[in-house]
Amino acid sequence: MQALPINADAVAVKAPPAQSESTLLKFAISGCVSACVSASLNGLDVTKVRMQNQKVGDTRYPGFISGMKRIYQDEGLAGINKGIRPSMLRELSYSSIRLGAYEPLRKFFSVTFTDNREGKNTDTNPLIKYLSALISGGGGAALCNPFDLAKTAFQAELPATAGKVSALKYDTTFQFLRYTYAQQGLAGLYKGWATTSSRAAVLTSAQIGSYDTIKNNICIKYLGLTEGFPMHLSISLLVGVITTTATNPCKSHFYYIDIVYSYLSLIHI
Repeated sequence: MQALPINADAVAVKAPPAQSESTLLKFAISGCVSACVSASLNGLDVTKVRMQNQKVGDTRYPGFISGMKRIYQDEGLAGINKGIRPSMLRELSYSSIRLGAYEPLRKFFSVTFTDNREGKNTDTNPLIKYLSALISGGGGAALCNPFDLAKTAFQAELPATAGKVSALKYDTTFQFLRYTYAQQGLAGLYKGWATTSSRAAVLTSAQIGSYDTIKNNICIKYLGLTEGFPMHLSISLLVGVITTTATNPCKSHFYYIDIVYSYLSLIHI
């Protein structure tokens, strides 16, 4: 029996867009992991915001540990978890962009502005890596500023005293966003965006740009090392030192920026 000829073009199956799915998966994983970390550390953030916003001479939160104990004594776990929902929403959006958008930006700049037409990581100029991280970090923080405002507003709320009720005019994150937009428009949702964006840009550039450069441009390309846990651990430790060093000159500056940002976030809210 003679076999029928098969038209290869007719039965050809297109390969799935693996790169697109991979990028979306990276966005999702980045946001979810960061949201879980943010939730576990929410009590520290609440204490920081309370200490930054207390009036001169107020000793309600005299120190970090004592301040956290006071919050727990006065408000219980509910106080420790204040603002946890907008905090997680912020990380789901901000960290997804900050970490997920880095690689597409790096490839775009590399292919567009250099001879590295394939966008190969080990051949990408380190300056492009630092620039891509700067944009992804700063852009992500700027776009997701409304969630940062909501987080700060909920965390800064002091417990209601006897005979008084909460002064907040909203109970959920989206009620806050609607209320702020109705009172102040789009500008109200983006108060303080420049400060939080600049801080995130410096941090992300030093962190992700350094990690990518050390791993791919130095360890793999020039030293010929193989990827594995020891490499990732040692590079991560080194990048921690680099990130701390890079942000150290403006650490006190960012501390006061953080206070100003918290203050701006709470005006007319």
